[in-house]
Amino acid sequence: MDQNTERTLIEARHALCACAERSGEERRTQAFIRAFIRAHTDLTLVDRGSWLYAKHDEGAPQTVVVRADHDAVPTADGARHLCGHDGHTVSLLGLGCLLKGKTLGKNVILLFQHAEETGFGAPECCELFALEGLTAENARIIGCHNIPGEPLGTVLLRRGTFACASCGVEICLRGRPTHAAYPENGVNPTAAAARLALELPSLAAEAGRKYGCMALATIVGMRIGERAFGVAASDGRLWVTLRAEKAEAFDELNRRTDEAVRAAAEAEGLAYSINRQDVFPATENDETLLSRLERCCAREKLPYRYLDVPFRWSEDFGWYGKYVPACFFGVGSGPETAPLHTEHYVYPDELAPITAELFFRFAAAV
Repeated sequence: MDQNTERTLIEARHALCACAERSGEERRTQAFIRAFIRAHTDLTLVDRGSWLYAKHDEGAPQTVVVRADHDAVPTADGARHLCGHDGHTVSLLGLGCLLKGKTLGKNVILLFQHAEETGFGAPECCELFALEGLTAENARIIGCHNIPGEPLGTVLLRRGTFACASCGVEICLRGRPTHAAYPENGVNPTAAAARLALELPSLAAEAGRKYGCMALATIVGMRIGERAFGVAASDGRLWVTLRAEKAEAFDELNRRTDEAVRAAAEAEGLAYSINRQDVFPATENDETLLSRLERCCAREKLPYRYLDVPFRWSEDFGWYGKYVPACFFGVGSGPETAPLHTEHYVYPDELAPITAELFFRFAAAV
């Protein structure tokens, strides 16, 4: 990549960082992406409203989709790019620059995805496969995430699961109010909520042992009743995040959670409801694609290593693997880079050109 293009990408990353937007609200971000593609690439732009993609069409029978996300993390001070999605997007824009005038013998689609942080973006963007006639026989998809603490530019590969499945679960327990002086006349959800708060982590441990993987149930919040000393509690909320490395363990943990809630509610005479949100399937790598990426790293003398364990955090990239072969990898963002989602995190300027080059080489290789 020439110095002018590198400088353009660094400036673009700063511009995107300055207009960080929450999931589902990425209007200025997408306007920037559209303007950049028209000004700096020869790609064909397809605008789907809440998301967009750009095509390098060679009329070839095979297509590689390269995906990047562009939403920011919500904070008390507004949206901020504390996960590096600004850098991911600029890396994909850099791929567009590198594709200009090139022939790879295949089509390349650059998928600019919204709303990764909430898990809503990828399911919507899966419309791409029907829109472009992409199937498991004629297409594959790759994507990546920057990884602080790892050497800058090092490719991180992982067999099987790269990032864990997870979901947020809200458990609502409804009893019957009564005067605090006569608790026997009401139905109080406190015992059931406390029982579940203790039981669910144990159920996760059992699922992990059964399937030989990591599984967690993390209690993230609880609310019972109100600050009204004359009225016994009658309503309760328990919030828990379920997480597992393997799909089988994740499915079992969800099923047993539902069973435990029903049993606890029935034992105390409570009505209940269970609501799930931020649902992320496991991001699992296709073995053939992974082998091709490894061979490309070895051939091009790119630094890489295999991860021993998956990341505990989740990535909605896992939805794409339900349609076409998919592979997700990490790229080291340097040992001095602050951890993701922390206040001091900043995507390194020099990483976007490196990742754009990786995207180009990997798209050619797979």
